[in-house]
Amino acid sequence: MKKATSLLLLFLIFSCGIDDDILHTHIELQELYDESELVGLSVAIVDNRKVLYKNSFGHADINKNKRYSSHTIQNIGSISKTFIALAVMKAVEQGKLDLDTNINTYLPFDVIHPLYPEKPITVRHLATHTSGITDGEVYYRSYLFEDPNQLDVSAFPEDYQPIVELIKANVKIDDSVFFENALSASGPWYSQDSFLENAPGEKYEYSNIAAALAAFVVESATGISYESYTHKYIFEPLHMDATGWSFNDVNMQNHATLYYAKDFEVPKYSLVTKADGGLITSNSDFSKYLIEMMRGYQGKGKLLSAASYKEMFRLQSKHSEIKEAMGGIFWDINDNKTIGHTGGDPGIITSCMFDPIKNRGYYLVTNTSEEFNINIERSIEKIWKTLINENPNHK
Repeated sequence: MKKATSLLLLFLIFSCGIDDDILHTHIELQELYDESELVGLSVAIVDNRKVLYKNSFGHADINKNKRYSSHTIQNIGSISKTFIALAVMKAVEQGKLDLDTNINTYLPFDVIHPLYPEKPITVRHLATHTSGITDGEVYYRSYLFEDPNQLDVSAFPEDYQPIVELIKANVKIDDSVFFENALSASGPWYSQDSFLENAPGEKYEYSNIAAALAAFVVESATGISYESYTHKYIFEPLHMDATGWSFNDVNMQNHATLYYAKDFEVPKYSLVTKADGGLITSNSDFSKYLIEMMRGYQGKGKLLSAASYKEMFRLQSKHSEIKEAMGGIFWDINDNKTIGHTGGDPGIITSCMFDPIKNRGYYLVTNTSEEFNINIERSIEKIWKTLINENPNHK
């Protein structure tokens, strides 16, 4: 049966005009998935016009025997931040926002670095992870279990149980309340530990809270909720019909169950600061977005002007430590000129990248995370290298 399936696959791939490299990639991906402990996996290869290869492996839900497909949806972790980049640049285009203006010009409360009150935090600082804002334990207050009363904390490894208990006690609040509680000097969660000892603009420190705050700045500056703004200016123009920021925005029949392991489901959760890691989408929808990013890099995108795309993908700092750490507006710019981002959260690992020279874009998403199993991380690394054709065994 396996042989017959493989022969059928070869026929289908050849009949669709897929080149030899992608055929070899497909065969290797199947082998790597079969060897892994991943539950579900979906990948795509695109160019600046179309999807060249898209496939899914394994299960979206084991108990329901539901297969993972290109239309399966789940949250994608920190790749969500690249959508903040688009929203920021769109607001700049509209004259609602300036990258180098003090964020307190837009916010309904002040966020001031306690050690450098005279040094304003700007939108550009937030968008390049150089604001001086750090996550710390307060970021755990962003996570919300959908059904905390049914949660068995003892099922988690002992060193994770205090974090689970902390999250279990969280209650749903608006993101504006979260930011004011955490970052305003009068907020009940406020601590100087939420800020680095370095002034804004001096040091790179990856910050989920700062990224989500950038989305809230967009909301405050435009007078439109971030969810509505991204729907209007990103999802709708790209026909990303299966994409949204909450469970109410999407068809939950297509949502994957998330896993730590095949016998350990991740409790259903969401984020108060959803902009930094809570976007729910499918491989099919994200492929449309990735194609647009590639076209935007070439000055041919439809969501932003060529100048705005150029700024978004421009290396933002000449400072060596900052330059090596990030790159563009919420996008990683790598030494080999590729551009991308990764994501990770309970039950989630994602990666996206495009190579402007080769005119290729790549995307990977799985509903399995590596917290309790290092083999998951190793499998993803092999699968990713094979997908982007960097596997040493790839002929």
